[in-house]
Amino acid sequence: MFSYPAACDLDEDLLELVTMVIVACHGGRACKLRPYDRARCTLVYLRKHDTLEQIAGGFAIGVATAWRYVNDPIGQLAEFAPSLTQALTSHHARGCVLLDGTVAKTDRVAAGGHFSGKVRREDVNLQVITAEEGKLLRLTRLARRHP
Repeated sequence: MFSYPAACDLDEDLLELVTMVIVACHGGRACKLRPYDRARCTLVYLRKHDTLEQIAGGFAIGVATAWRYVNDPIGQLAEFAPSLTQALTSHHARGCVLLDGTVAKTDRVAAGGHFSGKVRREDVNLQVITAEEGKLLRLTRLARRHP
């Protein structure tokens, strides 16, 4: 665990993986924070759902820099995700997969494609495919158009 400004439990292997993805994609590009700390920014954002302003204050960086340190690694990690076909065929042929979805609350009000007519607010539609035993096979964010 590390203090930011409150305790945040992160798996060390996951932190190392995200750090290595950042290093591999950005090389020696000069940044305000080291790759390890940029990985912490991303994982704190995903784990605690802090706003970019909170992350910027916690890591002593600007909000635009926090946005970049959070969103760049998420995009890089998404490249490792299996395609829909791979996710559906990766499970044993006699087993089943479960498909479920939810409308998750978001603070990305200004971003296009996040309006939910069902709940009449800015949200994001998440669709999940899991194996019967609960193993995550794929997580997809579906974009929507404003009504």
